[in-house]
Amino acid sequence: MEELEVPKRHVVQMLLTAGLPGVADEAERVLPDPVEYDLAESFLARYGVTKDELISWRGGSP
Repeated sequence: MEELEVPKRHVVQMLLTAGLPGVADEAERVLPDPVEYDLAESFLARYGVTKDELISWRGGSP
């Protein structure tokens, strides 16, 4: 099964929109482009952020 990937800029933009500029800066520095979904999720978890929270902050539902 192939890993799902997202553009790094998408992760960074979501973090900026969520009001987390420091985490967005760190994501810009350390994440590859594109980012495997599981890697993005584990990166966010280090900062106490879940994918469901990001979706909610952007007006969606998990």
